[in-house]
Amino acid sequence: MNRYRIEFSSTGRGGEDKLAMQVPDIPTALIVAEINMTGGSAQLWDGERRIAEIQRQPGTRSAFWRVS
Repeated sequence: MNRYRIEFSSTGRGGEDKLAMQVPDIPTALIVAEINMTGGSAQLWDGERRIAEIQRQPGTRSAFWRVS
């Protein structure tokens, strides 16, 4: 079973206050990010392996994510 974690700053702008949340799957990670981030980027982890960096695209009402 995978152990996913999403990490982002509490300001959504790469500040010092980092937040990390365990999530059961990737779709849930995007929902958590949408609720908690106004902008900026977050990292998605599978255990100790970073699997993606997501960035919320500015100027959209609903979340539109760029995944790299």
